[in-house]
Amino acid sequence: MRKIFNQFQKRRQRKRAINQLEELVRTQSSKMYRIALSYTHSPQDTLDVLQTSFNKALKAIDQQPNLVINDPAAWYYRILINSCRDFWRMQQHQPIKANFDLEKMMLPTPQIASFELREIIDLLDSPAKEIIILKFFEGFTLQEIGTILNLNVNTVKTKMYRALNELRRILEKGGY
Repeated sequence: MRKIFNQFQKRRQRKRAINQLEELVRTQSSKMYRIALSYTHSPQDTLDVLQTSFNKALKAIDQQPNLVINDPAAWYYRILINSCRDFWRMQQHQPIKANFDLEKMMLPTPQIASFELREIIDLLDSPAKEIIILKFFEGFTLQEIGTILNLNVNTVKTKMYRALNELRRILEKGGY
């Protein structure tokens, strides 16, 4: 009888985890897309990375019958960012740059167009870039970023402070 109860419990946990993932995808798919796009710079590659991350999440749910997800968003975003990093490594750290006609798209000085800002942010190292994107483009709190990147909140604050100073230095110097 105990064995049957345990199997029932495992099925219920699996179904709950899948429902949480489905709800997360339904409510935050545009945010997921933007995060992946910031790594891939290509809509087609972004969809591939998203599909890979969904498959990894479902596989994790199936392989770990006692999986209890306390924070489904942080759990999934960690999988998504790891999938983006895997893609980045497979591309040999060579970002794909889109060809823009800068003269047509540039905003009047001293403002900076958003695509230029993304290119400047791409100059940062990986953890700093991730923190800036998650904080200022996607609106995550420092605590959420720490959970997603598996970093202490104080480490996130320090890396964000250094990244912002680096961005300021780049913009003041005009070296972009």
